[in-house]
Amino acid sequence: MNRIFPEQLSHSLGQRLASLYYLTGQDPLLLAEARDLIIQTATAQGFDEKIDIQVDQSTDWDDLFERCQSMGLFFNKQVISLTLPENLTAALQAKLFELISLSHEDVLLILQLPKFGKANEKQEWVKKSLEIEPHLTVVNCQTPGIEQLPRWVSHRVKAMGLSIEQDAIQLLCYSYENNLLALKQTLELLVLLYPDHKISFTRVKSVVEQASVFTPFQWIDALLEGKEGRARRILESLKAEEMQPVILLRTLQRELMTLLELSKPQQRLTGIDQPLPTHQLKEGFDRLKIWQNRRHVYSALFQRFTYRKLYKIIQQLAELERLAKLEFSNDIWDKLADISVKFSA
Repeated sequence: MNRIFPEQLSHSLGQRLASLYYLTGQDPLLLAEARDLIIQTATAQGFDEKIDIQVDQSTDWDDLFERCQSMGLFFNKQVISLTLPENLTAALQAKLFELISLSHEDVLLILQLPKFGKANEKQEWVKKSLEIEPHLTVVNCQTPGIEQLPRWVSHRVKAMGLSIEQDAIQLLCYSYENNLLALKQTLELLVLLYPDHKISFTRVKSVVEQASVFTPFQWIDALLEGKEGRARRILESLKAEEMQPVILLRTLQRELMTLLELSKPQQRLTGIDQPLPTHQLKEGFDRLKIWQNRRHVYSALFQRFTYRKLYKIIQQLAELERLAKLEFSNDIWDKLADISVKFSA
């Protein structure tokens, strides 16, 4: 199984066109570009029929099976692209197994999945995929996080033949985190405005708009990591998007319940100003099935928090919920910003 990022797909296709591709993730731009590049390469190699299906309960699987088994009147090779739901039921897996079993050199399958993890690799239809196509290629189309985004921007501007200042890359990442489509459009606009293909911080600043689209979970991660400025910026964006404050409260409350469970002392406390215990974290992570890529976030927070601080924030959240539900207070956003400061201190 060949796992690659979208920016590696062009090179991979230049070496060999596989008969089966998995596009995993949920970024609209990355998914569309990866799919289009595969189809473009396939078309150049004689695939002259394209079928795009959103899989649901009304999907005509018999028609798909028949297409794989018969040649068309006006086409010789087919690209079949399926967009799959997140919940791959046993019945759906059986259909995929049969479809993949029927594939041959004149059929190229593109399967788009929101998620693809270790559990999927154990499923029979995936094992069958590897039997049929040992060069099965999995393209990770998940939106780059804040740490990976500068690398993505650098690769994109290089592919566009641009030279760009490092400060300009940082400004683009700051302004368009979690919105690659807007970032791409801004780069295209910069090319039109500046034919010399030199992108400076000043030039980016003159055209960039604050178009970031954030989720409550990104605010939570910024809190847990102690990144006050980032947490406040995300909060301002969520406020501008008219996010309901109760949603933020509920999301943060769930995280605090997880923290309480992880920090549950194994022996009687000598004082509530003790730091949260870290010696039992790994056991707690395993017990609560905390994802590996989030464990470092909790570990960092345990080094900053005491029981007193944790309980005070829980009490403040309870007061905020009362304000949100009973008094409909407009001060709630200021108080959420105050929580952002306390979490980061």
